[in-house]
Amino acid sequence: MVQLLGVAALLFGLFFSAVGVIGVIRLPDVLTRLHASGKVAILGLFGLLLGAALLMPSSALRLLTLGLFVLLTSPVATHAIAASVYRRREIAQELAQEMAQDSAPAQESGFAGVNVTAVLTRSRIQDIIEAQERALRHRRPDAADKSDQQ
Repeated sequence: MVQLLGVAALLFGLFFSAVGVIGVIRLPDVLTRLHASGKVAILGLFGLLLGAALLMPSSALRLLTLGLFVLLTSPVATHAIAASVYRRREIAQELAQEMAQDSAPAQESGFAGVNVTAVLTRSRIQDIIEAQERALRHRRPDAADKSDQQ
């Protein structure tokens, strides 16, 4: 009976893994693909781990540890990817606005182009410098006071 449950759990995990992979391939948007990969990580992997634990009881503790690790790290990784996508969309909107402002001369010449590297570096360098200065002041408040006195 335990072997039958183990095989059923393996098939459950295999089904969700296959559907998740098809979703990652077929879905049109990054965020919907991210949803599909999240389902693979949770439902598919847990089905496979449960099936393996039922079929090989000696390794159940290791499999439980692996499942716990995935359960704790998968949402963090998904959030990091989603935040990166959101920031990229903001940058793309900035580029579109800059292209709209510069489109009149470009349309006259028949060529529309944007120096993406220049826009990205120009838009974030000042923010990075200010964040580094705040971090240094926060770490060493007495050193910042001494530099202000000089």
